[in-house]
Amino acid sequence: MEVLGEVFNIARTIYNLCDKASSNKKQCSRLKTRIRILLKTAETLEKQPDKSVALLAVLEDLVTTLENAKCWVEKYSDHAWWKQVLKSNSIKGEFELLNDCLGDAAIQISVLLAAEQKDMLHRFFKENTRKQQNAKDMEEDLKELSTSLNSHATEMKDKIDNMTAIHLACSPTKWNIIEIRVTDLKRGVLLLEQPTHYLYRGELHQSPVAIKVFKDQNVQNEEFIRKTFLSESQTMKKFECLNILRLYGICIDNSGPETCYSLVTELCEKGTLRELLQIEPDLPWNQRVHMALDTARALYRLHQTEEKAILHGNLSSFKYLVDGTYCVKLSGFELSKTETSIRRTPNVATRKKNRVLEYMAPETWQDINAYDKRSEIYSLGVVMYEIATGKPPFHGLEVTADNLVEMQEKWWASLDNDFPSSCPDMFRDLIKRLLQKNPKDRPSARVTVDLLLHYLNQQTPE
Repeated sequence: MEVLGEVFNIARTIYNLCDKASSNKKQCSRLKTRIRILLKTAETLEKQPDKSVALLAVLEDLVTTLENAKCWVEKYSDHAWWKQVLKSNSIKGEFELLNDCLGDAAIQISVLLAAEQKDMLHRFFKENTRKQQNAKDMEEDLKELSTSLNSHATEMKDKIDNMTAIHLACSPTKWNIIEIRVTDLKRGVLLLEQPTHYLYRGELHQSPVAIKVFKDQNVQNEEFIRKTFLSESQTMKKFECLNILRLYGICIDNSGPETCYSLVTELCEKGTLRELLQIEPDLPWNQRVHMALDTARALYRLHQTEEKAILHGNLSSFKYLVDGTYCVKLSGFELSKTETSIRRTPNVATRKKNRVLEYMAPETWQDINAYDKRSEIYSLGVVMYEIATGKPPFHGLEVTADNLVEMQEKWWASLDNDFPSSCPDMFRDLIKRLLQKNPKDRPSARVTVDLLLHYLNQQTPE
């Protein structure tokens, strides 16, 4: 199996780089150990003819993951690694992302194993265990870096400023989702009005936030809403990710004649992705691909789980928000049960009206029950098409539920002409793969993330 040889060649390079690491030694060692365990299992399966075909598919995807791992070690294993993470174009949380991809590969390989071996691999790559190990390794590596910077920085302020910025760039944000007191929240200007809510700019403990205030509220059972929120917020915590809109909490205001419910999230100053693409049509390609990686990474975080995958349900460029650093964040799925309990249930006509036809995968046109992870991959492809072309999907076409099939065929036929000549080949080809009619022909969220990450790792800053 040639691909296994290729995988082992990349792995050997990674092992050598890790052995020579002068910084981030704990994380390098952890990465090396995980790859060794994974490949040792793969090598065993390769000798079983009945498993080789299924293993081949896993290994082909693993090649890109290992190439990205090699790039990570090359970038972050020498003494000057910290300068990389302070660059505006650096890929935040890259180590965590790589290990998520390795964990996914382990799950795929484990399907081919006997029960005893499967349990062992599951325990070794268990998500909670991985994250705890990653956090501990990073903490120890940062302590070593702090000692090194302290011995070289000429001024105390340089030491403090550097380490503070590095900690912010490297350490994953921990969500603390709570019920917020009315007195801690300050409502500012109205940003947006929707049929179901108002969106305000606000402040929480003097930090900028967005406040979603619901209309037409169901105020009959406040305690039920509170219990639903507390339960669902705990579930939300497992989706902590740089590219998922951070939720701070719920605010229940009883000071007026009617109870007022609000959800408080981080503020994304640049608005929706669609708005940004209209306002700033000349974004450089590396930035566009980086933003595409953000969109894919958010969806990957929902789909990549050891339990039942979460589906967003209504993916579009309006559901992705952009902060002041051009970091793209997915919104619109959090606390769905809490929001349902707050709002009066919309009627069927309203729910149909809220569907965005242009983002619907073809397999769901006739049967909404066909909606699954691969359907969301199609929607992600539409979003990336917008990032690449700057155009909304079906531009110039009048789309209705009655003519959707006809308009879809016209749009597909025009795709090649829509991409600018300067669009990177990899990006264009990936988008076309995501938009395949047959769901089985679309890459997974993990493969999409891997390919975008690999492209960015090969680029020099613009």
